[in-house]
Amino acid sequence: MNTKSFILIFSLMLVALLSFDAAAANIKLKVDRSNIELNETFTLIFESDGAVDDDPDFSPLEKDFQIINQSKSSNISIINGQYSRSQRWSVSVMALREGTLTIPPIQFGNDRSPAYQITIKPVQKSSAGAGADFISELELSPSSAYPQSQIIVTQRLLSARNINAYEFSPLKTSGVEVVKEPLGEVKQYQTRRGNTPYLVLERSFALYPQKAGELNIQPSIATARIAIGRSSPYDPFAPNTRTLRRASQARTVKVNPIPGAFRGRHWLPAKEVQLLEEFPENQSFNAGEPITRTISLLVDGQTAAQLPEIQIQAVDGLKQYPDKPLLNDNKSDDGITGVQQIKVALIADHAGTYRLPEITIPWWNTETGSLQIARIPARSFKVGAATASATGSTPAPGPTAADSNTATPARPAAAQQVAAVEPTTNTDTGSLLLWKIIAFLLASGWTWTLFLLWKARRQKPATSVQKKVGTPSLKSIYRQLKSACDKQDARGCKTALLNWAQAVFVDAQPPHSLGQLATRLNPPLADKISQLNTLLYKNQGDTWQCDELAGLCEQFERNYNQRNSSKPDNEQLETLYH
Repeated sequence: MNTKSFILIFSLMLVALLSFDAAAANIKLKVDRSNIELNETFTLIFESDGAVDDDPDFSPLEKDFQIINQSKSSNISIINGQYSRSQRWSVSVMALREGTLTIPPIQFGNDRSPAYQITIKPVQKSSAGAGADFISELELSPSSAYPQSQIIVTQRLLSARNINAYEFSPLKTSGVEVVKEPLGEVKQYQTRRGNTPYLVLERSFALYPQKAGELNIQPSIATARIAIGRSSPYDPFAPNTRTLRRASQARTVKVNPIPGAFRGRHWLPAKEVQLLEEFPENQSFNAGEPITRTISLLVDGQTAAQLPEIQIQAVDGLKQYPDKPLLNDNKSDDGITGVQQIKVALIADHAGTYRLPEITIPWWNTETGSLQIARIPARSFKVGAATASATGSTPAPGPTAADSNTATPARPAAAQQVAAVEPTTNTDTGSLLLWKIIAFLLASGWTWTLFLLWKARRQKPATSVQKKVGTPSLKSIYRQLKSACDKQDARGCKTALLNWAQAVFVDAQPPHSLGQLATRLNPPLADKISQLNTLLYKNQGDTWQCDELAGLCEQFERNYNQRNSSKPDNEQLETLYH
């Protein structure tokens, strides 16, 4: 390599590096938990996918928050020649007042983070004496319930001393049979009761009583090993720690019977219910061609297993083929949101106007104590005549100009049918024979082509994958997904993910919705896509936090291709449905 070539390559590399650093960084903000009381600490996490313009200025936080601590970490990686750099700032804060507060945008030089709203609840009254070193609490919400409605139970441990180990007793109930669902892992934060600061550890469950009666929740017993003095260099635990055990108060929940005002086939108590429909708008439909209709039911306060079946009513002249419903549970600090999604293929027998009847699901609002109806309104759509591809035949040619100039006496329909099968002249016979020969040659050529294609596929290595016609390249899809993530564009992410599914799952029927896609994947990617699906259905796409979605997709694609390349062709399709 001569000197000029070296200088040219070095200059190009320098320009690329400078342009990379000059690009505006995308800064995202997350909060480590959602249920926060006044005098409790929580962590704000700022993440950047590149080099920021300058150090952050966190002083705007001091208007509504006290900054307790902050830290910074960086990560640099080079994968397949692609350089990436990420930075993370963790800021531990405590709110100065209760209510709905806004975390203001934080400037990183010319870059800045988005604003974020958070709700701070009033301080809970302590059930133990003020200044106690070790407290065990049991919190319920709500204090009364209905059969199969959701009750959130939280076991909480508060310690004013350092803890070396801790343990919660199993949650035990009596009186009424319940179904118990854990809500995530143990959370840790700090709070203050009076003048005493505490370390808090808590875990939550969703309970579903199965019938009316009195639900008794036994005391929660918290056990911890507490430091009581300076550690010995020889045995830091034995002489300088002690084990403490505290029990909370027992709690009782009154489970009311199903109200007589409820009218419905399926009892459904919940905080909120949404019944949504996806239908292709502004499109023309033809008889014999399928139309895909997607119906989704989201219930805040129920698991997917408890949701009623969505009833599809028959429509004259319209065939309906529902898929197996997709079920998913989305868990958070506030409980469980059950999701049921079903796709229905509609095929019209003939042209005309069709009306899909209204779909209704009665449910009981546990917040207001009233009957409500979730509904999808009735819908009408028009279907045109079947196309040649749908009917398998071509329309008969119309009359020629010569025919129109020749007067032909009208004949009855039966006579026309007889005329249609009358013998033709010798000229027509010769022409028909010629067309038969041409059709035979074309069919033979097509058969030979199919044979060659089949043979080539049999000889094709197992590692090769045919790309579907019209599917964009994975490289362009990842650019599309990363662009949507940078903008926190939830609907853009959905479009990119469905394009990605079309490109990755080429050997099987690709998923056509986020719900179907999530069932093909493993955590954490499946959980992230389910979260996006729920936010879109709840019209909360503006709160979408993309995180490392594109990286998770790339990692899944690599693992998926490696797994399939090590198996014969007859095994690759089977694994997609496990």
